[in-house]
Amino acid sequence: MSTPKKHTLLVVDDEADVGDSVHDLLRREFNVLKARSAEEGLNLMRDNEVHIIMTDQRMPKVTGVELLKSIRTGHPQAIRMLFTGYTDLDSVIAAINQGHIFRFLKKPWQPEELEDAVRDAAAEYERLIEQADLLEKLRLELAHLRERITALEMEVERLRR
Repeated sequence: MSTPKKHTLLVVDDEADVGDSVHDLLRREFNVLKARSAEEGLNLMRDNEVHIIMTDQRMPKVTGVELLKSIRTGHPQAIRMLFTGYTDLDSVIAAINQGHIFRFLKKPWQPEELEDAVRDAAAEYERLIEQADLLEKLRLELAHLRERITALEMEVERLRR
């Protein structure tokens, strides 16, 4: 029996202790990467297959919403989570309404709450990947059927002559 592949979780927070605590809590179940800035997080995403990204909203230079928005096109299946210790409802509402995040967490969180949220994100990632695979199979089948129809039309045309 093979061990299932661990999902990779990227935690982006300018406070090192947050990344360390998430790592300590989830390292057995997930491959946890830590970044102290949006730039460092983007570099890690270039070098690693990241399935889930969890970022703080309030960071220097780039907000969590801006980071999540920027990765959306290059990593459409990456599940995006946002957390903050502040009640910054306008940015959270904007992120949710624009579809940039899967889940919002408020600091401080309970360990069980964080574990459940990341597990839900991993399940959502798997659902999206399965859906993308199915769509690709359907596209290939449709292309095959179109080729077959073209061949049949050519055969019918040949028989008419």
